[in-house]
Amino acid sequence: MINELQPGALVEVTVDSVAHGGDGIGRVFGLVVFVTGAFPGDKVLARLTRTGKKAAWSVMEKLITPGPARTEEHASSPLPCTSSCLWHEFAYPYQAEWKCRILSDAVKRIGGIDITVNWLEQPEQRQGYRTRANFHGDGKKLGYYLRRSHEIIEAGSCPSNHPRLSAALAELQQFSHQGNVQVTVNPENDEVLIFLNEGNAKMRAHFPTLNLKSDPKRHSFPFDGVPIVNGCFSQASLILNRLLKDKVDASIGDAQSLLDLYCGSGNFSLHHRDHRKVLGLDQSRQAIDAAKEIAPHSYRRGNENDMKYVLQLNSWDVILLDPPRVGALPIVDALRDSRAERIVYVSCDPATLARDLKILCKTDSWTVQEVTAVDMFPHTPHVEAVALLKRKWSTL
Repeated sequence: MINELQPGALVEVTVDSVAHGGDGIGRVFGLVVFVTGAFPGDKVLARLTRTGKKAAWSVMEKLITPGPARTEEHASSPLPCTSSCLWHEFAYPYQAEWKCRILSDAVKRIGGIDITVNWLEQPEQRQGYRTRANFHGDGKKLGYYLRRSHEIIEAGSCPSNHPRLSAALAELQQFSHQGNVQVTVNPENDEVLIFLNEGNAKMRAHFPTLNLKSDPKRHSFPFDGVPIVNGCFSQASLILNRLLKDKVDASIGDAQSLLDLYCGSGNFSLHHRDHRKVLGLDQSRQAIDAAKEIAPHSYRRGNENDMKYVLQLNSWDVILLDPPRVGALPIVDALRDSRAERIVYVSCDPATLARDLKILCKTDSWTVQEVTAVDMFPHTPHVEAVALLKRKWSTL
């Protein structure tokens, strides 16, 4: 029977769990089968796309019986999956439960840390929350990549996108562009930032706030006191970023000094500059320059070697870090050996967070006080995490 499980074959699968990437998981003849578009409790007919010795990957061909985790409006006719918004048919509170489980499982399996994950969300912002997105053009159409491919699906009106983001995309559709286009909108004003790797003369003439990667100075707009810089990292939702900042602030507490690593343009620390000592480091010149215009003495451009130097040189009440998806492995040893009282680690990837927490807790110095899943990406498999570590003798 297992020999019949070849790419292209149709198999009946009952899904009982969800994987880190968002696929449903079931078993056929003892083989683990990942099913894109299926949720716990679903019974589906799945078409295999790839097989291995211990697992197979598939897409849902037909929903036979919907499970309780599927929203009623899509119980009989599920939407096709054309982008990262894979979970629009995944009902709350099941979606919240599985995001917490995915995060806690990673922290336990990879990090060896058994902890109950807290949940933080803003239910009224589950739709229309996204204010930044990357689109892809082939010279004819502009849209999203089909899941696990580079086939472009023309972008329509995604329910996750803020209306201003959808309007900007509709305006961009009139231009023939080949390559990536990053769009960032202000949800409370009319500013729109367009960022391209390579030039498009007609598009640049139409959008006065368009920048190329080669531009030494970038357009920006302020949001909640922080400069949002074209082409530099900002959270995908400036609206839900407020929820994340509140959680980070609560984790920082009453500390008098704050070291902000991978700080960008100061998202988590600019508002602290007037009442505590702040130093932020990041490799992005444009982001640091924007932060320095507001707080000239609090931000410095620096790579991970510079971060390690500062960690070894000074003592800080709290060290805050928000590294890219690959995590903070180059600095994690220096972070573990630092003289801080608290570490607040913000992460968009459960696996690299768990790996780094394991290293930080190798000695008896640090303990993971709490881990919180923040729903920054409703209706997608992605989850933001905030981990608070304390020294075992800390008084903060």
